[in-house]
Amino acid sequence: MLKKVLFCATVDYHFNAFHVPYMKWFKEQGWEVHIAANGNMELPYVDKKYNVPIQRSPFQQANLKAYSQLKSIIHENHYDIIHCHTPMGGVLARLAARKARKKGTKVIYTAHGFHFAKERLSFIGWCIIR
Repeated sequence: MLKKVLFCATVDYHFNAFHVPYMKWFKEQGWEVHIAANGNMELPYVDKKYNVPIQRSPFQQANLKAYSQLKSIIHENHYDIIHCHTPMGGVLARLAARKARKKGTKVIYTAHGFHFAKERLSFIGWCIIR
């Protein structure tokens, strides 16, 4: 049975900037690679792309639709791994994957910066985070 991985982020160009080498690695290992994000960018090493209307602001109504779509995508595809990125893409995918986790799907969240931390711009804050 072919293993599947889903990468999820708010916008698709995030993958182009940071994750193409990882998507390539999964493909070389025989995995099916799916991504879910807002946008229409063509990306290498992707078997299936879902254009999900994830918005950066948590107060946007479209995020409810995005959550529902992610839940359906995850339910239909039975992923082995779901790798979540970006604040909103990450939280929506983790919430949508709650049932999948109970069935053995591994859900990973990678923080790409601490946007919420006041100290992130200070030298001391940078040292603590490192």
